[in-house]
Amino acid sequence: MSDGLGHETAPGHIQPGLSRRDLLKLGAAAGLCAAGYPASVWSAATDTKDQIIISRPEEFQKMDAYDNFNLVNYSLFLHVFDFLVEMDQNGKIVPSLAESWEASRDGLSWTFKLKRGVKFHTGDAFTSKSVKFSLERLKDKKLARSGWWSELDRVDTPDDYTAVVRTTAPVGPMLSNLMTPTVMYSEKQAERDGPTFFDKPIGTGPFKFVEWRKNDRFVMDVNPDYWKPGVPKLKRVVYRPIMEDFTRVAGLRSGELDVADTIPPDQVATLQRDEKLAVLRTMAWDQLYLGLKCDQPPFDKVEGRQAANYAIDRKILVEKIMEGGRPAAAIVPQGVLGYHDGLKPYPFDPDKAKSLLATIGFKTGTRLRMIAPEGWYPKIKEITETIVSQLKGVGIDCNLTIMEGAAFTQARAAGNYNIYVTGGASWDADQLAYQRIRNDVFKSGYRNDKVFSLLHEGRTTVDQNKRAELYRAAQEILYQEGPMVWLYQMEHIYGLKKNVKGFIGYPFKVFDLRKTEKA
Repeated sequence: MSDGLGHETAPGHIQPGLSRRDLLKLGAAAGLCAAGYPASVWSAATDTKDQIIISRPEEFQKMDAYDNFNLVNYSLFLHVFDFLVEMDQNGKIVPSLAESWEASRDGLSWTFKLKRGVKFHTGDAFTSKSVKFSLERLKDKKLARSGWWSELDRVDTPDDYTAVVRTTAPVGPMLSNLMTPTVMYSEKQAERDGPTFFDKPIGTGPFKFVEWRKNDRFVMDVNPDYWKPGVPKLKRVVYRPIMEDFTRVAGLRSGELDVADTIPPDQVATLQRDEKLAVLRTMAWDQLYLGLKCDQPPFDKVEGRQAANYAIDRKILVEKIMEGGRPAAAIVPQGVLGYHDGLKPYPFDPDKAKSLLATIGFKTGTRLRMIAPEGWYPKIKEITETIVSQLKGVGIDCNLTIMEGAAFTQARAAGNYNIYVTGGASWDADQLAYQRIRNDVFKSGYRNDKVFSLLHEGRTTVDQNKRAELYRAAQEILYQEGPMVWLYQMEHIYGLKKNVKGFIGYPFKVFDLRKTEKA
């Protein structure tokens, strides 16, 4: 599809007593029902032109857009809300609710001129007071995304259609942060609803929220009064979180799904042979990696961290298991500001890894805890089992636990691991490097004052070329110190019906149905 850029939790519950092989034998539609999805789950309207059913292996988690890092939340909120700015298909930041903006010379204020005539789904007007209410919420340090806004001071509202964002230091990723998703809330609705405000998201977007059934569906209907002409094309969008790859693929092949996200690479050829289906695959701004607990042996020593890097054969992961992607070397993926093309992936050298472990007296047989999220990434079981085997080959024994996404998120945030396996999708180096290294949101225990200083300078520098230099310098140190084992940059694969037109999958793993229609 010419208009797709292409491109991470929720379980598809399998009925006890039925094996994967049993389900496959039942056939696509029967398999779906046997897997615990009754016929009513798959709306009969999928053969009409006014509805899309889309699925990926990720559950919508929270109604508050500012209190999670979940990419399916971003995707769905993109349809219910608008942001001040957004990114187009070429990776360029473009106007949305803000028609224009200007940074002050000292970088301490950003003035946004706002779109007039925009209304929330309740009929309330979107004004600068909405911007003030929304952004100043991010000063609450209990919110997950507040770390991206630590320099925020206040928002001034000189008139209804001018908002001035003032900060305590320059913010280099200001525009990137406004897409995180930094949705715009209705201050009037918040006052009316009080503590129930987040029970039902109300935005200015092209779709209105209808319902959320946890682990089952998220439904949106068209906003007929949307301010952008000709958008949306659809009347309804239904999002279905389905963890099982084979169930998701079966739903697409049987026609019950219009779009299936995160297609396993070994299913691509099958889908391509189906004349009713198309495959969209693109290199994502997302890399799978191992996060190491750097305040516990053996990763409290740089030799132990380097040993883990030398122990992994990335070529096997990319070529034999994933059948796509590229080996990774550093925290910023190719395509994102700050990418360092001079750093090459650690070579596979198990003898070097063993030697490094010997120098720090690491005892073979010490068992470490490795955790990974179920279903977030294709082939995660095969990938993690291969990694466990490769680490064992150099003397690092791991107990692997693949857990439901919410449990994984909690364990990772609490630092309850020796190694965690996850991805890192971003559109600005600050979002990964600052949060996961300097702010240490996943409790790795890694510290390096020089790295921290470079990352802070990158965050507080408005000159984007200078920022790129700073992030490259930080990555050179991180490469040697090895607090993370970068595995590979992921290819993201969608399967979709050929009559689905105008679908966009952004490289940062967010899907966009605002201009999608069915021919």
